[in-house]
Amino acid sequence: MDFKEIYKPPFKTDKDGIYIVSANGVRAFTVAANNAKDEAEYFVGLLNGECKEKYDDVLIFGDNKIITSHASVFIVRGIGYLLGIESMPLGEAYGVQDDFIKWVIEKIKK
Repeated sequence: MDFKEIYKPPFKTDKDGIYIVSANGVRAFTVAANNAKDEAEYFVGLLNGECKEKYDDVLIFGDNKIITSHASVFIVRGIGYLLGIESMPLGEAYGVQDDFIKWVIEKIKK
């Protein structure tokens, strides 16, 4: 399955900037940052191609945490959705999430 069927652009933030949600309502990220709302909006701008200044450095921590050069952490969500609503086997669900993470890194890193 193509990750864009699950993590469908364009993305948006919730009103508090704690979650980033896909166009079809799937929670894509939880945001952990000192200024979460601003960081979430910036991150969304990069994902949606609206911001041009990308992060200098991006790290993947564990299987699902993206840490940016701004010291913000974006926890990738959706595995429960893939396993529950989409009824995917675990290996396939992780494959979809991994493809999404690769795409995200291409969008946000210099």
